[in-house]
Amino acid sequence: MDAGKDAGSRPLLAFHPAGVFFALAALMAAMLPWLWLLPLADPRLAHVRLGLFGFGGAAVCGYVMTAQKAWTGRPLPLPALGIGALVLAARLASLLCRPEALWPVLLPAPALALAILWPVLRAGRWDKAPLAAVPLMLVAAEALLPVQPGLAGVFPEAMAVLVFLVGGRLVPAFTTEARRRRELLPPRRPPLWLGAVPLGAGLLLPGIAGAGALLAAALWVLCHGLDGLRLGAANRMLCLGYAGLVPGLLAIAAARLGLVPHLAEVHALTMAVMGPMILAVAARVSMRRAAGAELRPRRRHWIAFCLVFAAAAARIMAEVSGPPVPWLSVAGAAWSLAWLLFLSAHAHALARPAPFPLLSAMRSGLPL
Repeated sequence: MDAGKDAGSRPLLAFHPAGVFFALAALMAAMLPWLWLLPLADPRLAHVRLGLFGFGGAAVCGYVMTAQKAWTGRPLPLPALGIGALVLAARLASLLCRPEALWPVLLPAPALALAILWPVLRAGRWDKAPLAAVPLMLVAAEALLPVQPGLAGVFPEAMAVLVFLVGGRLVPAFTTEARRRRELLPPRRPPLWLGAVPLGAGLLLPGIAGAGALLAAALWVLCHGLDGLRLGAANRMLCLGYAGLVPGLLAIAAARLGLVPHLAEVHALTMAVMGPMILAVAARVSMRRAAGAELRPRRRHWIAFCLVFAAAAARIMAEVSGPPVPWLSVAGAAWSLAWLLFLSAHAHALARPAPFPLLSAMRSGLPL
């Protein structure tokens, strides 16, 4: 697909990986707070599966499958709708079957390997292979959950690391293009390794030393995204979404120092880190577009974005103050409403030709 083709010659967004998998991610996210009301054999395991591996995994698949064509120059070897149906069926089966059943978890693995990892390896894009392998790594990690339930506490931090690394490259890519449009000189950004080193140290070191390293990583995130706040509304949303890492990293430090409960850390990472970043990227597909202009988030996008942060704050308050039930109700309602609002805009876009570039306004380079 090239930028010169008119919209009528492009397939509907409903047949594009971003259309399918971002819709699946939002649908799973909207369902997530209410799993506790269902008569499931292990509601806690189901909540972890649908949240980290359902919602998070679908969003990762949508982004990586979209990027895969730019990396390899080849179309997706399997239909996105077919893979999406398989992933959805596997997710529903994992909720209905016994918690120890592995076949629902492993069911989509061959399709994900063939559709994502194999084309990247075949094209010799070894630099992209680690990211292309992430969906399969998530499948393997989920398969370990029934026998190693303690790993559930590690996966939110792993997702935060993924957001840190992917966002650390994604944010500069979009803001650099925005500066080029405005004929501005590129800013002096702190390199990615300067944030990755304290992040790694903070996750590995205990006590005050680890907390100090996590604070340094949080400061790096803030410095990394400041430039994008004035480079258009879509980039502002993206940078604010990336800044969701800050409360997540601070929550890790606070939990390790005994200042907040462990569940406050977990929900800060899953709701304040994963939620805003996924929404800020996925919303770009259905933002307003005009020839020669930058993307503009819809009002629904901004309301949903704010609701995700509000839901995260309410969920953390449920852990640090009592009684928890009102806070839990507010968090669940805000979270579900946010993703339903996102879906209302995304569903309208599904019936239209997929925009090009998909995640940005018309520009040179990085055709995502």
